[in-house]
Amino acid sequence: MPASMLGPHNYVAVAVLVLAACQAHTSAVSPLAGCTVPRIAAEFERMPATQRPADVSPSVSVLPTPVIDDAETIAAGDCIRPLLLAVAETSGDPRLKGSGDWRRFSTQFFRSEHGRYLEVAGNPLAAEYMQSEDGPTLPVGAVVTKRSFQAMQSGVMVPGPQFVIEKMPSGYDERVGDWKFTLISDAGVIVGDTRGRDGDKVEFCVECHKSAWRQRFLFFVPPDYRAKN
Repeated sequence: MPASMLGPHNYVAVAVLVLAACQAHTSAVSPLAGCTVPRIAAEFERMPATQRPADVSPSVSVLPTPVIDDAETIAAGDCIRPLLLAVAETSGDPRLKGSGDWRRFSTQFFRSEHGRYLEVAGNPLAAEYMQSEDGPTLPVGAVVTKRSFQAMQSGVMVPGPQFVIEKMPSGYDERVGDWKFTLISDAGVIVGDTRGRDGDKVEFCVECHKSAWRQRFLFFVPPDYRAKN
């Protein structure tokens, strides 16, 4: 879709499509004991065993994932966030050291159109990201990350991949405003890194961010979940 045809909400839709496509390269996830949505879990348990949907991790064109409301999402996010932060700390990406203290640009995790729940945060140099579509160009060294989790059919929450973008010096990659893209699996393994290890696995992210050239090659949090300045 041409960038001129994209409004703020469309940019969000494309952003989650980017994340979903990149996540196809990540490893299988494991349930996190204790992080469940009681309502979904109870509904699942009430079903006859022969009628229960397969408890598989969601992906594009696979079973739809359970929808949880904002209160349930907040509780699930609070439960699973420590694991996501621990994965970031122990990953092979030194930029994520201390990322648990970064400013959150979303008020809570929010559901993407592909069923994953996302939280967006950034380092101090990325503070102007808060201004979203009206913000200035972010400085070199600004890092924005999207943490994710997903809900299984049984109501169990599982950690998902983490998507990281960093503003690089001029000339790094003029196709996307010199942004570097990195995808980290739920196990803390770097799946792909622009112009680095397995760079081809994040090339789809690069191609899609090209469409956001009017937005400085960035996508933003849905308006209802944007943190206030």
